[in-house]
Amino acid sequence: MRTRWLVWAAVASLALGSVSQAIDTVKTTKNALPGRVVGATPAMVELEQGVNKPPKEIPVNQIQTIFYEHEPPDLKTAKTHVLAGRYAEALAAIERIKGDPSRPEIQQDIEFYKALVAAKLALAGGGKISEAGRLMKAFADGNGKSYHYFEASEVVGDLLVAIRQYALAAAYYDRLDKAPWPDYKMRAGVAAGRALLAQGKIDEAQAAFDKVIAIDAEGDLASGQRTLARLGKARALIAAKKADQAIKLVIEVLKAADPDDVPLLAGAYNILGAALRQAGRTQEALLAFLHVDVPYA
Repeated sequence: MRTRWLVWAAVASLALGSVSQAIDTVKTTKNALPGRVVGATPAMVELEQGVNKPPKEIPVNQIQTIFYEHEPPDLKTAKTHVLAGRYAEALAAIERIKGDPSRPEIQQDIEFYKALVAAKLALAGGGKISEAGRLMKAFADGNGKSYHYFEASEVVGDLLVAIRQYALAAAYYDRLDKAPWPDYKMRAGVAAGRALLAQGKIDEAQAAFDKVIAIDAEGDLASGQRTLARLGKARALIAAKKADQAIKLVIEVLKAADPDDVPLLAGAYNILGAALRQAGRTQEALLAFLHVDVPYA
């Protein structure tokens, strides 16, 4: 009897040890969770963190990335660069990856991040939109159960807008709108507003941004989208030749912004500069543009 108990205890100890080790790490907006990823859908990831415990369900809108056990070191490096917005460095790291991955999740991540960094660079003028679009569209259409699905669909929409394929872009933004969280629906609304503005549909764009601003959702993720909608509305106001209203709106955003949110601040000062220039306040416009060139270069 004692021998049997010792055998059981040894087996249990091994099982517990295998899970307690940092096999995989899910990096969320708040912390890093160790365990083993045992399932995923577009809406959530299942993380096993102990024997005889149900997997923890983590909503995808809270996940920044997942680091898998035995993933190539260069893939982990690429993910870290992506989180910091260093897409050229991320691409260089991905191109160094050799050999076959040990898990299908890792292969999926290689394909996603390769497409993502290509898209980010192309949208910034550092690559071909058509090539990036081919990669990301293939991923979004072929990985409907991936936790990257909503983000991939949004990026395909952005690439389609860049080549003026607005109707096709709307279909991909509609996928994002079907996500179960208010902040993702707000993301879809912001993206749709930008697409409408790119088409010169100023009133419709402003209505899209107003709809996002009016969504009663709490939390940092929703607040961030509401801020982007306000900046989008400011751009629509500039397009409508309503510079004074745009200036007032951007200044409100700047007052409430996180001083460490460099991309947001840089974008806001660019919009402010455009509004001030339209209002004939040339010197103030120059100072606004310099806020981008000097502190946020």
